Amino acid sequence: MNPYIKRIKDASNQLNPEIFAELEEVFVDKKFSKGAYLLRPGQICSSHLLIKEGIARKFYFNGHKEITTEIYFHDDVAVSLDSYIMQKPGDVFIEALTELEVTIIDYGRFHKLTHKYPEVMMLDKMFIEYYAVWFEQRLKEFQTMDASQRYLSLLEKEPKIIRFLPVTIIASFLNVSLETLSRIRSKMTSE
Repeated sequence: MNPYIKRIKDASNQLNPEIFAELEEVFVDKKFSKGAYLLRPGQICSSHLLIKEGIARKFYFNGHKEITTEIYFHDDVAVSLDSYIMQKPGDVFIEALTELEVTIIDYGRFHKLTHKYPEVMMLDKMFIEYYAVWFEQRLKEFQTMDASQRYLSLLEKEPKIIRFLPVTIIASFLNVSLETLSRIRSKMTSE
């Protein structure tokens, strides 16, 4: 289990039983089919999604080109953060790339609990911190690694990505052309 998610779960288990029981009602497990959209442009991101099983991505269109900005795996938090925090319509898609099982944490219901039990606010803070750390690591990779290193890093973290995702999505996520990704992959197989 991701150590940060474990910390969040451990913190929620420390809440008194009454609070924990109400909190459990806010956390709803749901399954999505491959290709399902969990969020579309123009919608308000009214929840954050803890990925339990499967793979999802966040993307947008730049003209006619799909730009994949995030790929989510087990224990990742899928969210359009600006839309979630500001509760305003967003401009991104979140799509299930495989069969997907998530825990949905509804913004409205969760924040009602934070008013009733201020100690619950720490969980929201922890989710936001988790996302910020994850995003900073991704940004650092883009600033310090070349395309080959980013591809290798992705394979080390998630080796199953090759089996489940089209190369167009992987290339977009790595911010490289299909041709560049093809060269990287063929160089790796020849070494």
